[in-house]
Amino acid sequence: MHGRSLRRCIVDRGYQVHSPASVFTGERLEQGLTDEDWLPVIGEKGWVVFGRDQNILKRELELQAFLKAKVHMFLFPGDATRDHIIELVRLNLAQICALASARRPNVYWLRRDSVISYEERRAEIHRRRP
Repeated sequence: MHGRSLRRCIVDRGYQVHSPASVFTGERLEQGLTDEDWLPVIGEKGWVVFGRDQNILKRELELQAFLKAKVHMFLFPGDATRDHIIELVRLNLAQICALASARRPNVYWLRRDSVISYEERRAEIHRRRP
């Protein structure tokens, strides 16, 4: 996911960004990280995670791992370009910060006009099903 561009966008606005390499040793990264390895670390710190995994609602165990670790996860559309990702962060950064500061971790979807929660997204999906 266009990590360097996203990182620069956030850092340029005065925020700190942590990459896997800044949190875990190179040796540990080479061994591979499972969700059980990195999620508790991120959740304990209260950090925000950005990702693209739009299918998280379809994998209940993965979703529960994120919720259990108390991670603030913000998801981009799976087909988002670098410019679209940067735009979504710029447009929603104030709300991202407010949600993360509220210390009520959840999974959120980023849109141009809003940030919606896991619960709102799940309700949308169920309304669309026949």
